[in-house]
Amino acid sequence: MSTIEFKESNCKNCYKCLRNCPVKAITFFERQAAIVEDECVLCGKCLSVCPQDAKKIRNYTDIVKKYIHKKEKVYVSLAPSFVSSFEQSPSWIFAVLMKLGFTGVAETAAGAVQVSKQYERLMSEQKMTNIISTACPSAVMLVEKHYPELVSSLAPVVSPMVAHAKMLRETHGKKIRVVFIGPCIAKIEEYKDFRNGGAVDAILTYEELLDWIKAEGIDEDTDLSEELKSVEKNMARIYPTPGGIIKTFDKESRKNYQCITVDGIERCMELLESMKHDGLRGYFIEMSSCTGGCIGGPYRQQLPGGFLEARRKLLNYVKEGMREDVHGSIEERNLDLSKVFADRSSKTPLPSEGVIQGILNSTGKFTEADELNCGACGYANCREKAIAVFREKAQLTMCMPYMRDRAESISNLIINSTPNAIIALDNKLGIQEINKAAREMFRLGGKIAEGSSIFDILACEDIARALKRKENFYDKKYYYVDYNITVEQSVIWVEKHNIAVIICRNVSMEEEKRRELFEIRRETVDIAQKVIDKQMRVAQEIASLLGETTAETKVTLTRLKKSIMAEMSDES
Repeated sequence: MSTIEFKESNCKNCYKCLRNCPVKAITFFERQAAIVEDECVLCGKCLSVCPQDAKKIRNYTDIVKKYIHKKEKVYVSLAPSFVSSFEQSPSWIFAVLMKLGFTGVAETAAGAVQVSKQYERLMSEQKMTNIISTACPSAVMLVEKHYPELVSSLAPVVSPMVAHAKMLRETHGKKIRVVFIGPCIAKIEEYKDFRNGGAVDAILTYEELLDWIKAEGIDEDTDLSEELKSVEKNMARIYPTPGGIIKTFDKESRKNYQCITVDGIERCMELLESMKHDGLRGYFIEMSSCTGGCIGGPYRQQLPGGFLEARRKLLNYVKEGMREDVHGSIEERNLDLSKVFADRSSKTPLPSEGVIQGILNSTGKFTEADELNCGACGYANCREKAIAVFREKAQLTMCMPYMRDRAESISNLIINSTPNAIIALDNKLGIQEINKAAREMFRLGGKIAEGSSIFDILACEDIARALKRKENFYDKKYYYVDYNITVEQSVIWVEKHNIAVIICRNVSMEEEKRRELFEIRRETVDIAQKVIDKQMRVAQEIASLLGETTAETKVTLTRLKKSIMAEMSDES
């Protein structure tokens, strides 16, 4: 399962995710969006901007619950930004985690201390031209996947999460389970990275933790009597803010490199472009893909006061310096915190200029003037979109101006080519659109303009009735005396757009043929009736003659019978 997945039923083809994806790691197939995993840096922007909530991330809550249910020792590495993501006190959060069944809870800040020391060592050695911090997995993926030329500038050091997980295992045993809880979905990809040696077993976001707490029915009235032990101050808690890493360096370490902070993935990309093309040297760059650092992460809880209040809470927590902890301090160990980074970029070739132009031509762009570069499709310009089409990441139909022109031209072609009169009215019976056939049918020419009343053309009660009752009338015949035509007329009320559409089909010739046919049939009936009458007269005459002949025959035969009978009587 991918870290980010799209819910197929919800994706509405709005391209908002693509427009906001800084690396364009989203593809569309059959109008359905999907993540291009080889290019995605898991910045989470597509999740935060989707208006349909059409995306979901891999949830490990059930896996963590299984660890706890099996009575395994499960330790939490809690990101320092937690204090700015929950309204409750840090002590309450620690107590709740213990209530959920975790064996122990410690802040990832302990690992951040050791990572900062590794950065200081690299700066003192002065072997690297530039050093890019590797605490942010999204920033690391950005370099590995999209700026492979700069992989050598990545500090060969694990992130605070991995460093802390290794420290926890060194302290509590190799067989424990370590669960990282923070605001970052890129940590999910980092925990699965084989280069980290399986240091972390699962990832939970703050949102998922809050859902779990609610599901367990835990609130501020819940009895959380387990005491928490205090620990020493730890400036590494300031890591989640922009410049937090640099603030942990001592002054001596900063002498060899100019230390700068860059947050927000667009600014990170801008700086990486400068490093790639402008030959920058001697910089230590603290890079975070989220604007505002980790406290601006995609899965932190939005509290009243927004980013400023979150930052204030974190800085106050740093200043307090004291917290309660279920374990006490974790000793620094001689751990291997090194990591090797690699070129993970996609090697898809660029299309030739001829291929690009051919794709542009297929969407009606034959000159530079035709390339509007509106960005509606999600790409910065039409050429980028054409390249994406070549790479099968985008479709021709994603070009909004092209599809609109095409739809309008097709609809106009149909409307203006149909022999039926089509008239669109507003809710006050004013004419909004009238097609060519209507002008010809009612002999209007250019006399009627848009906005004129329909009654300037047609006097028909059904039209007003359709608007008044919001009803439709289909295929009713009307004879318009002024135009000497008979039409088969439909009046359709379109509620969604608050308009009425009149469709008239000229059936004058059909009516004339029908009348002619009726006349022929009437004449046929008259002729048939005359034939019937004549036949009846003939039949009556024949019957009369047959009656007379029959009577005469009867008289003759009777006489013959009597004669024969008389003769027979005489002989006897």
